[in-house]
Amino acid sequence: MPELPEIETVRLQLAKVLPGKKIRKIEILKLKSFQGKKELAEGKEVIGVKRMAKVLLIDLAGDIDIAIHFKMTGQLVFEPAVQKSTKYEVPSAKGRIVGGHPTKDFTGELPSKHTRVIFRLDSGTLYFNDQRLFGWVMVNSEFKIQNLKFLQNLGPEPFDITGEEFEKLVSRSKRPIKLVLMDQTVISGVGNIYANDALWEAKVNPRRLANTLRGNQYKELYKSVLGVLREGIRYGGATAADAKYINLHGLGGHYQEHFRTYDREGEECLREDGGIIHKFILGGRGTYFCPVCQR
Repeated sequence: MPELPEIETVRLQLAKVLPGKKIRKIEILKLKSFQGKKELAEGKEVIGVKRMAKVLLIDLAGDIDIAIHFKMTGQLVFEPAVQKSTKYEVPSAKGRIVGGHPTKDFTGELPSKHTRVIFRLDSGTLYFNDQRLFGWVMVNSEFKIQNLKFLQNLGPEPFDITGEEFEKLVSRSKRPIKLVLMDQTVISGVGNIYANDALWEAKVNPRRLANTLRGNQYKELYKSVLGVLREGIRYGGATAADAKYINLHGLGGHYQEHFRTYDREGEECLREDGGIIHKFILGGRGTYFCPVCQR
């Protein structure tokens, strides 16, 4: 599942190509992948592209939103059109731009067997593909989408709170600190990769109970969370075994080249303190840490 940096990378790239285009028609190829009434979006112009935690929002004229949740294997492919004659447009594979879980659909013929929803624009086509059918597309009023229960239950994003607010949110829990960081109702947008690396930066053991941090540890952890998220966005996200998200120009994210602990089991700690990165399962997720410097 993508984390905040991966979805933000997709948003930034889509924001360069979608605004100003009109949605002529929406084709639903898999009912399970679509919610709402497509007629609300047809004929509407794209105003902008936003994000709420891990959900991508395409703003349309008339206070209508398209919400897209990638889940595990969702992807978006925007295919521009070139004028073949005065009457017809044909897709240009050369100009295709993509984002999401990387598969052969990025370069293959579309729609494919994994295409679930097609947005026919006045110039080009946007495809929502999803192998495992966990992702979804929703069309509804901006008000109704932003007031969906699961969105309302999201905690604030790290970028929207202060260090003091972060401490209040985190310190009230007696659960392991890593689980608290990944709890979207406490703080939204942080997933497994960035939680692992932020804890290493702050020298905090993932098993440490959240209410037992002392002194400046909350402040240092807050700074570390912001730091790894910003770095993730700067490098276009991570392309790893469970975070295969690439940006819309087809370039793989490079954050995996800067992992601190994630996916580094058995390797030496980057602090050169003699520690070897260990892996264990916490909350059903692979958890990585250095037993020497993370206490």
